[in-house]
Amino acid sequence: MNFRIRKIKTYRLVASFLLLLSVGLTAFCLSRVILYWPQNIALDIIALALTASFALVQIVFILKGKTKESHLLDIAFNTDGTINKIFFVFVLVGIALGAGLDAMTIVVILTRTNTIQVLCSMFIIMSIATYLLFNCFIYIIFLLLFKKRELTLEDYSK
Repeated sequence: MNFRIRKIKTYRLVASFLLLLSVGLTAFCLSRVILYWPQNIALDIIALALTASFALVQIVFILKGKTKESHLLDIAFNTDGTINKIFFVFVLVGIALGAGLDAMTIVVILTRTNTIQVLCSMFIIMSIATYLLFNCFIYIIFLLLFKKRELTLEDYSK
């Protein structure tokens, strides 16, 4: 199998795995929200269902490509092969936002005596923030796998 095809398949499997983890967390959060049964349960369920459905649709699109080049290649890299710094900054901000929100929700859930509404809100925020964080990780993994590297004489001697 071609090295490029192996990189594409690796990227697609890792991305799908991370998104499946996000769906699993969203399912756990959905079960906790249903168990607590807050006053506005319909809105909470809609928010969690949309988060899970976005991740599932993204998995389908990722796996549908099989061994084709990803369209992310046009966004991640400039025409000269360098990393697109504007989108990279957005991804770094997304990582900071997702990690911050995840940390906040864990601290609030574990340290406060919360009402049912606060707990359900924290589960929803955690689910959405983790989905954002995993999507940013997928972008970083894509950059690491598909960045063009200069070949040297040592590379040819191997």
